[in-house]
Amino acid sequence: MSVPTSFTVPARAAIAGNPSDGHGGAVLATTISSLAATVVCEPSTHFSFDGSTHRFPTIAEVADWLDGGETDGDQPLIHAALTVLSRRFSAGLRPCRFSFSTTIPRSLGLAGSSAIVVGALRCAISVNHGQPWAQELAAQPELIASLALEAERDLLGIAAGLQDRVVQTIGGVVAMEFGEAHRRTVSGLDIGSYRPLGRLPGGLFVAYRDGTGGDSGLVHSTVDTTSAEFALAMEHAADAARAAVDAIEHDDLPGLGNAMDVTFDQRERVYPLDPAHVEMIEAARSVGASANFAGSGGSIIVLASDRRAASALADLGCTIVSL
Repeated sequence: MSVPTSFTVPARAAIAGNPSDGHGGAVLATTISSLAATVVCEPSTHFSFDGSTHRFPTIAEVADWLDGGETDGDQPLIHAALTVLSRRFSAGLRPCRFSFSTTIPRSLGLAGSSAIVVGALRCAISVNHGQPWAQELAAQPELIASLALEAERDLLGIAAGLQDRVVQTIGGVVAMEFGEAHRRTVSGLDIGSYRPLGRLPGGLFVAYRDGTGGDSGLVHSTVDTTSAEFALAMEHAADAARAAVDAIEHDDLPGLGNAMDVTFDQRERVYPLDPAHVEMIEAARSVGASANFAGSGGSIIVLASDRRAASALADLGCTIVSL
């Protein structure tokens, strides 16, 4: 009897610099260990997926089904992850039954979808560990992040950047650079420059409010990314990420808080923001805390010296998650 393979991938919270990762910038982000998605796969005679009635004898048929766009009622994240592996590496994947569970709130900017994709990629790599492409990915995990982005952005049409997938692949606190000087191509995949940092300082937490989520792709698609104002905002956001890294390394809490505030202020200059999301930022700031969006909206990351910010956000109906 085959033993199931499983991988658990945590949620992500950007700290500073977001969303400049999609525009050649820089981001500092961290995983959230208490929120995670787990993907399980068990070798089978067919590819099949919990929640779906479809069964596929080969990975080529999974890819054809995905191309056909008949995904109503299914969550095609795992299908897309497997399809990317098949096409990028001409990988002959072993058929498996896939399932997943998650505690990451969906559509609240905590990278719940990418956690599932990264988990699926890791499962497929493990199950096919004897193949050269699987060995290459196991030795260079940064490539997994680029594959996850390709699956979501190119196959599913989800507007996204690399930072979610990078921090979920590497784990912990990660400083990321995506500018031209920091980019390289490996096996046809673009990767940036990634550097794990030590532990985060105290006083940081994430807050989210159920029922205020939205489509991150829609948010990004409504912005004129060709304007000079947008380019300048992303440049300032990237500089804030670098300042945040420096602040953490020098135990400079005011500097870290300022970098978070600058990042949000630059986003607010060029993005249309949901008033319910901005309300959370304002509640934290009203009691002296610093705050930034943890993703594209619905959740925020806060740096506070006392409990007042957490209390103010709890009064708004937010869930508080320690880091």
